[in-house]
Amino acid sequence: MEYLDQSLKDLFVDLHCSGLWVDVKAISDSILRAPAEEICAAYDAARAEGPVDLQAFYDHWFAPARSPGDTYQTDPDHDALQHLEAIWPHLSHPADNGDERSSRFPLPNSYVVAGGRFHEAYYWDSYFTQLGLLRSGRTAQVRDMLDNFDHAIKLIGFVPNGFRSYFLTRSQPPFFSSMVADYGRAIGDLEGSFARYLPAMEAEYHFFMATPRNHEGLARHWDSGDGPRIEMYATDLHWEDHARDHPEFFRDLRAACESGWDFSSRWLSDPTDLGTIRTTRIWPVDLNCLILRMEELLAEATASSAPERSARYAAAAESRRAAISERFFDPERGYFFDLSIEDGTRLPITSAAGLFPLWAGAATPEQAARAADWAERHLLREGGLLTTDIESGQQWDSPNGWAPLQWIAVQGLRRYGFDALAETLRTRWLATCDTVFRETGKFVEKYNVIDPNIRSGGGEYQLQDGFGWTNGVYLDLLEQTD
Repeated sequence: MEYLDQSLKDLFVDLHCSGLWVDVKAISDSILRAPAEEICAAYDAARAEGPVDLQAFYDHWFAPARSPGDTYQTDPDHDALQHLEAIWPHLSHPADNGDERSSRFPLPNSYVVAGGRFHEAYYWDSYFTQLGLLRSGRTAQVRDMLDNFDHAIKLIGFVPNGFRSYFLTRSQPPFFSSMVADYGRAIGDLEGSFARYLPAMEAEYHFFMATPRNHEGLARHWDSGDGPRIEMYATDLHWEDHARDHPEFFRDLRAACESGWDFSSRWLSDPTDLGTIRTTRIWPVDLNCLILRMEELLAEATASSAPERSARYAAAAESRRAAISERFFDPERGYFFDLSIEDGTRLPITSAAGLFPLWAGAATPEQAARAADWAERHLLREGGLLTTDIESGQQWDSPNGWAPLQWIAVQGLRRYGFDALAETLRTRWLATCDTVFRETGKFVEKYNVIDPNIRSGGGEYQLQDGFGWTNGVYLDLLEQTD
């Protein structure tokens, strides 16, 4: 595993700043054809002779990262289900070769990549991908994914954002305990699944309960790094002057990546200006719902083996449930909102994250009814649920809808008995996926839910094909008939 920014030094910076790559993540993911020291020496020698043809130098000394699915072509005779069944092997990556000279965090078992530019496994993507794998009967692959996460937690104490060296400063929305429970139920051995992964489940909980992520009793996102992101180094260099006057800018940018919502008006004091990002000064409602679910599952997993510990987890869950209900719910607007750490006020952005309390069972029946109504009026559109009702140009805002947020909303609405609204959302989202598949032969990363016939956009990179979590959610929701 290489820390390319450190081992390649000036060459890393020059490649990123060359303008030769539309997406600079490709540089950070490249495979070195020789030891870094040898490549750097060759670069120094080339520079001593005059200007260097960086593209030719790169082609000689590096190989681009590849995934099995990079050359996959949709069979035009396949319907959506046939396509999804056929594409699983092309999103699957075998156990890593630990000798590869790259930024890849080597995993001991097979895994499923997201697709497109993402040639590695990602944390919260894997939960929603797992939904589809379980529906497809691929329990062995799910077991491999869980074993990989268990391996990472044992090695570094948490599941990283993604399995690259440059992601080892942060995690992502913590779904590991839910993955363990879903797998255990699918194979008919929940107790055995808990027993196998309990040490890792508890270790992850302690990671999120430690300062600085646990701040005054509630969870927030964080990143231990505070400089430009290595995967988007050239992009972030444009913010260097701004960062000098705003010392926490890069940490807030990175913390938003830990949230999975990179980027969104949720994190901005000015919804249209990324320079006003303030992620570490926000208690996110969805993250605290995930921690609540983790506490509940830990209480269940330790009930027979460690009843006193189980009671502590249960008490922590009850305390967090009350805090979510009392602090994140706005009685005037009738919805759940993120909280400002600076003054405790509820922030103004309506987002799909506000339905996580229904998924986690943290809402009272009255709160759930009002939240369902608010979401229907402010977020439900022809093609599914908006991410937020703000059109900022960021990808986690209007007009985009994302598969994981549709799934969470459907489960939350059903949990509180809003079956008609859940079914409306389910059928609209499936129809959106079907529309795009008929037109393109692909399942993609995100969708325009205001007009599903228009290609989704926004953010730092082009719309990606694949796509692990979209596939998983589609397969799971397809089976969840009313």
